[in-house]
Amino acid sequence: MIAALILGTYAFVVALYAPIVLHRRWPADRTPRLTVTVLHILSCSFLIAATTAGLALGLTLIDRLTTLSPSIDACSDQLPINDESAVGPLIGDLGLAAAVTLAIRIVYSLLVTFGAARRRRRHHAKALRVLATPDHEQGFLILDHAEPACYCLPGRPGTVVISSGALNRLSPPQLRAVLAHERAHLRSRHHLVIALAVAVRRAVPGVRLLAYTERETRRLVELIADDAAARQSGAATVASALAVIGLGHVPGAALGMGSRDLPPAVARVTRLVLSERRLRRRTRVLSLVIAIATAAVPVLLAVVSAMAVVRHCPRDHDDGLPQSGRPVSVAQHGPR
Repeated sequence: MIAALILGTYAFVVALYAPIVLHRRWPADRTPRLTVTVLHILSCSFLIAATTAGLALGLTLIDRLTTLSPSIDACSDQLPINDESAVGPLIGDLGLAAAVTLAIRIVYSLLVTFGAARRRRRHHAKALRVLATPDHEQGFLILDHAEPACYCLPGRPGTVVISSGALNRLSPPQLRAVLAHERAHLRSRHHLVIALAVAVRRAVPGVRLLAYTERETRRLVELIADDAAARQSGAATVASALAVIGLGHVPGAALGMGSRDLPPAVARVTRLVLSERRLRRRTRVLSLVIAIATAAVPVLLAVVSAMAVVRHCPRDHDDGLPQSGRPVSVAQHGPR
């Protein structure tokens, strides 16, 4: 039960305070890739802690589960609230039901979110085969539309789509920068990272950490693609191309260099032009190690609790045996 309380407290603290600390103290724009990794690690650790807390309550407070193992039964008997109290089994039932429900919701949300995204991409790809004109020389599709827009449609193979309005406005170096940006999305499979964040947020709605993770993931993958394009074409060229693309429309199934739902173009241009110094490699590695260690807390706690149950719990007294393991003979001591 102590393990359940610690795991529940950990899940509460991470869900509530991690977004605040990251937003105020963490240089996300300087290390977008590391930040996405840290956010997903923290989200997974929250889910693990919440699920294992419910399982721990069920294993220690439900009589029909504690009796499956003499060690667990012995440990549960030492608790102030155990499977023999009035409220213990009720708390155990609620914890176990919450854990099972959460696990089912996570699996269901993952299947539904990834399946729906895949169907949207297929439908959009069918429409592009009718409406767009392929440019085999440069490897993208041209959509006849006056508004400047560019986006990539993940799939096998992934496709980059550029509107005729964008082609008329972009210079050759800017076009290469735009293509580098979109191909960075495809190469890094950013659509899967976003889908994972969306699925987890939908599985447990109302949790600040999960909502923050989804929002920041959508924003930061664009910065990651900006950086990849800047390494090929230069930051100034990417910034000028971004200024041309502006707030072009991007379909829901795609990722694009310019979109009304993504970071403001002015902020991204400013970031590229100023080119803030990235964190040192040692600092990035240390930050990643701290994040992994933080996420490992619920797993380690569950393992330590299980080992304590197996090795250090006293013997159960329900069978009439004292802690020494020798039966007490009434005849030996005589009546009192």
